[in-house]
Amino acid sequence: MEKLTLATKEHDGTWFGVLISNQSGLVACSFSSSRKSLEKHLRPGTRGTVSNELTDESGIALNEMINIYHGRKTTNNVRLDWEAVSEFEKSVCKIMKEIPKGQVTSYGMIAKRLSSGPRAVGTAVARNPWPLFVPCHRVVPADLEIGNYSIGGTLSEHGCEVKRDLLEREGVPIESDRIALKAVWVPTGA
Repeated sequence: MEKLTLATKEHDGTWFGVLISNQSGLVACSFSSSRKSLEKHLRPGTRGTVSNELTDESGIALNEMINIYHGRKTTNNVRLDWEAVSEFEKSVCKIMKEIPKGQVTSYGMIAKRLSSGPRAVGTAVARNPWPLFVPCHRVVPADLEIGNYSIGGTLSEHGCEVKRDLLEREGVPIESDRIALKAVWVPTGA
């Protein structure tokens, strides 16, 4: 049976959590102001047995998350477990990984690249199991407003503030509550 490790770490008042498979890498991750809600969010639907020990791999993933969250350089040494995502979600995640730091794209632009609809892309973005590693915070509505962001699996007004903070730390220019047009990245290719 597959062994999973759930590890958490607090940094500057924010809890970061990772769920790691001993066989295939990072299954899911999240962050929250509450350790309890973070663990509750990461546990549902887990396969295999779950232990709460800190391993080398979970420690690396937690430190990488913290560095990404604070806009610092990372080593990008975290293996993502693609097993639990659909082919469509995988396509959306791969495009999100292409979005350059300091830029954003829209749900509609991703949808156009995939010959899909913006709502389907929005659902795939919301299901991203690896926030920060797959930068779903860089996807915004077509009107270039910041939009909402799920923290620990829950949408809230606080999510908008966190998304804005993440984008600003990455150098995305924001004028009032809209992304500056010069920061828009258009996905190309097939």
